[in-house]
Amino acid sequence: MKINTSLKQVLGVSLFAISTASSAGVWAPNDGDINLISINPLGFAFPSFNDTFGIFEDTADLSIAAPVLTFNGIGEIAFVQSGSNYTISHAAASGTLLGSNNFQIGFLSQGNWSSEVGNVNLGSDANMLIFSDGGAFENSHFLYGFDISPSVVSDDLPAIVPLPSAVWFMGSALLGMIVTGRRKANVLA
Repeated sequence: MKINTSLKQVLGVSLFAISTASSAGVWAPNDGDINLISINPLGFAFPSFNDTFGIFEDTADLSIAAPVLTFNGIGEIAFVQSGSNYTISHAAASGTLLGSNNFQIGFLSQGNWSSEVGNVNLGSDANMLIFSDGGAFENSHFLYGFDISPSVVSDDLPAIVPLPSAVWFMGSALLGMIVTGRRKANVLA
């Protein structure tokens, strides 16, 4: 019994910890600009100017696409609508997002771009994006984003909602108990 109680407590704490971390992948600005700052986990909250990040189209495959805009360490990126597209700019560089202001953020490591592995909502409009660098000893890189929020894509067509796996497991368990109960009833009769 003690093992079950301890297991339940550990499982409950783990699920609670995981519930606040997610991975949005596609972001949108809350207003006309976003502010990003890279923090080295071993640098005691000092900005890391060695990390290179890129802004990509919302539908881009980061492993093969080129970034629309790049920045090192700290970036204030302005979004200006021009027709259905958005021009984004940082310092003297600029690029164009096609069709919407939704974007992905990529991390450059050993010549390859990768997307975030998770993010933590820090309140109102602040998020901490977590990137992994498989080649380095300190393989986590943090990018704090302000004035960004996960993108919400609206569809006019209703989507089919599949049943969660928990419902299938509970249904099969109930079916198993019914079969077991009938077997016991047949043996006793």
